[in-house]
Amino acid sequence: MKSVWNSFLIAVSMYSRIPVPQAEWNERNMRYALCFFPLIGTVIGAVCYGVFYLLNYLGLPVFLIGAALTGIPLLITGGIHMDGFCDTTDAISSHQPREKKLEILKDSHTGAFAVIWCAVYFVFYFGCAASCTLQAYLIFSSAFTFARGLSAFSVANFPSAKEGLVSAFKEAGARAAVTAVSLLWVAGAVVFSVLFFPVLGAIVCVCGLAAYLCCVAVMFKVFGGISGDLAGWMVQIVELVMLFAAVLGGNLL
Repeated sequence: MKSVWNSFLIAVSMYSRIPVPQAEWNERNMRYALCFFPLIGTVIGAVCYGVFYLLNYLGLPVFLIGAALTGIPLLITGGIHMDGFCDTTDAISSHQPREKKLEILKDSHTGAFAVIWCAVYFVFYFGCAASCTLQAYLIFSSAFTFARGLSAFSVANFPSAKEGLVSAFKEAGARAAVTAVSLLWVAGAVVFSVLFFPVLGAIVCVCGLAAYLCCVAVMFKVFGGISGDLAGWMVQIVELVMLFAAVLGGNLL
């Protein structure tokens, strides 16, 4: 049980800025860390919906609500997934051979393409967040868990594109446990989405799954496997697509 608790602490400290006691990063303690990765998404979804509900109740402008919903996930995660998004878009946009793209993923410098695509991402995300109704956002809020569950599943089962933290998690073992738990998180997110509004929930989840499969296809074609940056890029893409689906579906239904 101690190793499970330490895995929880590692997951929270790595994937969020939520203050928790620090656990030693060793193979035993990292074994189940990915099982708790989707939990961070559940926290983000709950906090964002709570803030949305409060600001909407106070009658604040939709642009202020959109700004809050755009910024809160970054404040909770510290931008770790957006960092992966920037590195990955920089590598993809370079149109270099695979080895060069993998080097770009490792590079700590921020390229021009990363800045451009980061700006595009936030403009689109803010527009969607400001256009989302409270009911549609409730359906979308499970996307944070959904995307992280699929990301954890991918890290546990896909080959590594390069040496790094993903490789370390793989070496720590517990692949079967991470796979089972991550899929349970995904299933729970789907059930939550369709519970309140079955049609819209199904649309949002199907769009999220389609976005995930597209990311997987690009990942294997361009990089030959997964890495920490690619996993973060996947999370951001899936969340954005699901938010857009919630807005579009909410307006059409």
